[in-house]
Amino acid sequence: MKALVERHSTPMNLQAFVDESQRGRYLVCAALVAPRDLVGVRRDLRAMLLPGQRRLHFAHERPQRRRSLLAKMAKLPISTRMYTSIEKEPVARRRCLAMLLRELVILKGERIVIERREVSQDARERHQMALAIQSGDAPAGLRYHHMGGHEEPLLWVADAVAWAHGAGGEWRQRVSGLVELVRDADAQAI
Repeated sequence: MKALVERHSTPMNLQAFVDESQRGRYLVCAALVAPRDLVGVRRDLRAMLLPGQRRLHFAHERPQRRRSLLAKMAKLPISTRMYTSIEKEPVARRRCLAMLLRELVILKGERIVIERREVSQDARERHQMALAIQSGDAPAGLRYHHMGGHEEPLLWVADAVAWAHGAGGEWRQRVSGLVELVRDADAQAI
């Protein structure tokens, strides 16, 4: 958490906002934010919406707007972590989420918000998180939720960074300052 620690001199509990992308490899991105920064970051992200937009969805933005959005996001007190797998969904998603949950123990994660998908998948993930908490593979007392992209602006960051990282080239370079680390979830498969 070097990027966040540099901005905040006191220990903190973090909140993680999670989305995925699939570009050859399955990518899960967690945008990490200190609770004290949530209100300001959400305000700044909502200010990036165009008239009539309910949410940012990076795949639907034009290249010039993507560049502008990434430059603005890079100035926010946010850090991201990428978890990758060559497996197919849902194995890849489960592995990436398990690795993130284990790291949230070290990062003192207090809350995780995952972009809502299918009801059955969301239920499997809630079960996975509950088991991880019980076994100590996730922070004790971790709060977890599934939300729609229009409900939580911080999911837009995870979406944007996952998209850009997966696109490679110029786009990966543009998010390099936001991506704290990239981990191969297959290396420590559960």
